[in-house]
Amino acid sequence: MTASLASEQQALLAALWAPAQDAAMQSLAGVAVPVGAGSQAHLKRAVMAYRAHGRALAPRALAAAFPVLAQLLDEENFGALARAFWLAQPPTLGDIAQWGAGLAEFVRHAPQLVDEPYLADVAQVEWTLHRLAFAPDAAPDLASFSLLTTQDPAALTLVLSPGALCIASPWPVVSIINAHLSGEPPLAKAARLLRERAGETALMWRDGLRPRVRQAATGEAAFVAALQGGASLLDALAQASALDFNAWLAPAVQSALLLGAAPHNNSQHT
Repeated sequence: MTASLASEQQALLAALWAPAQDAAMQSLAGVAVPVGAGSQAHLKRAVMAYRAHGRALAPRALAAAFPVLAQLLDEENFGALARAFWLAQPPTLGDIAQWGAGLAEFVRHAPQLVDEPYLADVAQVEWTLHRLAFAPDAAPDLASFSLLTTQDPAALTLVLSPGALCIASPWPVVSIINAHLSGEPPLAKAARLLRERAGETALMWRDGLRPRVRQAATGEAAFVAALQGGASLLDALAQASALDFNAWLAPAVQSALLLGAAPHNNSQHT
């Protein structure tokens, strides 16, 4: 009796991500029935080839999304991590570039990385930067900033770059990532900050087509979160009283973090 297509697909996926070759072949028992001389050996070779391809693909795919983590771990250790993650959380979408969302937590709970707790936060920031590359496109509306001089802040909100987000870490994640990607700050300074456990809050957004990350200014994380949550400008400023808004405004526009101003949907501020 021929198995259904869905059953065959499920069996094949189970075989591809089984921890060992014997378990992979067992997953196919009953749904893939070899016919003819040498067919069993041919099936075994095919499964081995697919499994080997997946394990070779995993480090390359993750290194594209986590280049700093790959540098910090070195090729051998990162490859082992990628292959373990491939087995634990295999891709569920056809686009391999979308795979990796759970890597930060996987790293956080990996026994072999318990002595390097900052790596999980580095991975979390890198995944956010990777995802920003797929954020919706949005153009600045410079004319809308005139509203800041004519309208009550309670009736306005600010439009940030889509996907803009802050992540607070007890580790110098921004310095570590930028030191490896751009050389600024120098690696020696990032290493010193790591030894000192200097916490940083990463602010991430997309400037045109380029994801960017910098350390958030005082009060900026609360301000960004409030605006992304739909607050009016007045309420966002109230929630981020430590932010120097006048000093923040021009650089935010120039870096495309801030795209414009708009009427607030609910002028009744809280």
